[in-house]
Amino acid sequence: MLDYQYRANLTGRTGKSSRLMSSVLHRYLGLELLRYWLAFTLVLWLVLLTARFSLYLGQAASGRLPADTVLLLLGLKSVGFFVFLMPLTLFLALLWLLGRLNRDSETLVLAASGMGPARLYRAFALPVLSVTVLVAVLSTWLVPQTAEKGYRLRAEAEQRLDASALAPGQFNFLRGGKWLVYAQRRGAAPGSLEDLFIHIDRQPRAQILVAKRATLETRDNGRYLVLGEGYQYDGKAGQANYRRLRFRDYSIRLDPSRVEVPSKLDAFSTAELISDNSPESRAELAMRIARPLSVLVLVLIAIPIARFRPAGSRYTPIWMGVLVFTLYFNLLNVGRMWIENETLVGSLGLWWVHALMLLIGVVLLRRRATS
Repeated sequence: MLDYQYRANLTGRTGKSSRLMSSVLHRYLGLELLRYWLAFTLVLWLVLLTARFSLYLGQAASGRLPADTVLLLLGLKSVGFFVFLMPLTLFLALLWLLGRLNRDSETLVLAASGMGPARLYRAFALPVLSVTVLVAVLSTWLVPQTAEKGYRLRAEAEQRLDASALAPGQFNFLRGGKWLVYAQRRGAAPGSLEDLFIHIDRQPRAQILVAKRATLETRDNGRYLVLGEGYQYDGKAGQANYRRLRFRDYSIRLDPSRVEVPSKLDAFSTAELISDNSPESRAELAMRIARPLSVLVLVLIAIPIARFRPAGSRYTPIWMGVLVFTLYFNLLNVGRMWIENETLVGSLGLWWVHALMLLIGVVLLRRRATS
């Protein structure tokens, strides 16, 4: 009787110890995954932001974008970059963590303690599901809002023209590239320019203005660029019948009555996409759904890829992961194009891409289990 009670107590303590160890391992692996994910995300995010910042600076230097909107546009664009990177960086972080565990022989210890692939997935469940929910919320709600605000800000910026912001001695593109302005030098008065050349693209005709001076004036109904002592040329390119008019003063209104914001699908709300049955809207909606789903699919594939290390190569799983993500991303884009062209049945959407990648993951897991 005493021996039975002793064995029961020992079994109870062993069970509690096992559960405690399992909880510690789950917490350790989850925190390590989050740490690597944040590191990968921060590095790649900064790379994309730096490239975009350089692009905006170049546009601001050429006069195509006001300098005071560069940081605002960059901040709005950063949200989309973040959502795009999250599935990739979580995938790479998981591959890197599992690769490190393999190199340090920690996977042997985990396997000896009974932690196989199923328990590894359970250990990573909390951070993976957290990232999945975050991607879903951002891609279906916040990213469309930032895209719409970015397009509006850009449209408003392109419709603003300040003579003091035009760089003398170089070509400045305004109004989305439809205006080409060149000023030889700044005038003596603040905000004035001298020896101006303006080309305005008004298809199918073009308008050219040449003036000795220009100033910016604010009136009751808006701002105007007032040209003084010059000529206006109207005509079609390649034809000799240009009309030439001489003027003493010529006013160009800079502030239109309303801002025309380009209508683009990535700025549509998810509710608008659901109510719109066009192929383009269905394709955009399928891509928004695909982003959070891709997190789960990539995590399933990560464990068998991380255990594939021919000749002990340290970075082979990372390169394989990059190839898998590239294949996945390209298949999603191909599927989106097929939906837009109505090559695929609308209800099929991009589910076939996720199913194909899941099949690859299952095959890799089965091969690993049999080997």
